Amino acid sequence: MKGYKNSALFLSILAMSMFGIVFASIKTASAAPLEEIRIGATISMSGKFSTEVGPFKQLMDAYASAINHRGGIYVKAADKRLPIRFIVYDDKSDGPTARKFYERLVSVDKADVLLGPYSSPLTFAASVAAEENRLPFIAVCANSPKIYNRGFKWIVCVIDAAPRYTHRYWEMVKAEGWAKTVAFVVEDTLHPQGVYRGAKKLAQDAGLKEVALKVLPPDTHDFTAAIVQIQEKSPDIVFVSANVPFSIAFMRQARELGLHPKEFHIIHHGGVFKRGVGTGAEGVIGQSYWTRGMDFGNPDLFAEVLDRSGINLDDFPWAPAYMMAFETVTQAIERAGSLDREKVMTTLKHLNVMTVGGVVSFSENGVGTINTYPSQIIDGQYHIVWPPEIATARHRYPALGN
Repeated sequence: MKGYKNSALFLSILAMSMFGIVFASIKTASAAPLEEIRIGATISMSGKFSTEVGPFKQLMDAYASAINHRGGIYVKAADKRLPIRFIVYDDKSDGPTARKFYERLVSVDKADVLLGPYSSPLTFAASVAAEENRLPFIAVCANSPKIYNRGFKWIVCVIDAAPRYTHRYWEMVKAEGWAKTVAFVVEDTLHPQGVYRGAKKLAQDAGLKEVALKVLPPDTHDFTAAIVQIQEKSPDIVFVSANVPFSIAFMRQARELGLHPKEFHIIHHGGVFKRGVGTGAEGVIGQSYWTRGMDFGNPDLFAEVLDRSGINLDDFPWAPAYMMAFETVTQAIERAGSLDREKVMTTLKHLNVMTVGGVVSFSENGVGTINTYPSQIIDGQYHIVWPPEIATARHRYPALGN
């Protein structure tokens, strides 16, 4: 009996000792000094979205280099400036792949904050990982309302919702008073559908009549029937809400078949589109977030980041949106004074910060405030054409060649 009591006492002491060791280890780990800020993300370096953002890891690395060269981001809890490091994977333009890598960024790489992938479908999938693990997630180019109507608490997005994506364009159309009719061509995916639903209402408010609507699968290659039917309606504007590969194929065939509205509006008309269409891109109008000469935020820093990355703004017009996301996460961490995820997320929800594209703040469901400006390809160059106080050229309507 005595031996039993001694054994029990020994085991009790051993258990208490082990608990003390484990507790001390946890306390030591939690008190480990902060050495860097880890920002996790994926980029579509391959797959269909690579034409839009393929080299953007270079953009992230260039921003990190620029900020770290300045000493890093001041974090009050560490009482010093910390360098930032982007941890980036190739999501291959695929939703399940993106989700897998965001799970890894949370569990293996221990990211402090996440930046979303390109596109609404990929963000819809990837943001689940952030929500389930309660980690701040800043979406960039993903504005489908379906993302933000799920009641998620750990997501914000720097840009406005898709239905308002082209609101400045329709303001211009209404102010100028030239156009009366519009035909819509829509790629049947999340972002283009969201943009179309908003544009339909905005066009009506601007006094235009919708004379044709063609909603087509994203893998459509032959647009002949749709183009012929649009020709019969003779619209003033042909508005194409689609991603780049779809838009290039449609525009080439529209030019070949002699479709000549007074204006083509292609929502994604960046350098890849322009090269893909060639001279047929002249006069096309679309959407841009920023152009050199705009004086919001810190344009000199953005110009430095572009130069460091070797990225041409005309080729990759979504670069400013990513820059705004970088500025947003920087300000959120500085103002939170900590890398504690709760504090960072609370700070994000109440953030109001000037970026290169204007003021970023967030609604209750996380939708941001940044929107695009109508820009036109004039003599081979991109120019913002509205509003007048920002415009770098006057809108040409009817466009030459249309």
